[in-house]
Amino acid sequence: MDYWKYYINSILADRNIEDVAVIGLFDNRCVWAAKPGGLLAAISPQEVGLIMDQDRKTFLLTGITVAGKKCSVIRDNLLVDEDNVMDVRSKGSDSRSICIGKTPKALIFLMGKKGVHGGALNQKVHDMIVSM
Repeated sequence: MDYWKYYINSILADRNIEDVAVIGLFDNRCVWAAKPGGLLAAISPQEVGLIMDQDRKTFLLTGITVAGKKCSVIRDNLLVDEDNVMDVRSKGSDSRSICIGKTPKALIFLMGKKGVHGGALNQKVHDMIVSM
């Protein structure tokens, strides 16, 4: 438990990161760790199922939801070996970049602070995938 708290706090120390969650890919697809009180802590197993679905065409057209927030898919390489990252952008007046990375056992979700470009998040997620 202390490990996850330390891990989440170290990620949130990055000046670009607003929120973070680590979600298990197997069993019940539950939240392993997240920012306390953060939006990403509310990611549902159904949302994870859609994100991991092999049919990528549907959500490229219609978008996805992340923790109940409607998002547009900007770039989808989540199931592409050696990349394993999806870039999305939440919709609405408080639009944010969100980057999703896939490890063998978990998905990592990072939400940037307002105005942070998705490229900064993408690099951070790639580094996290390697370290996990």
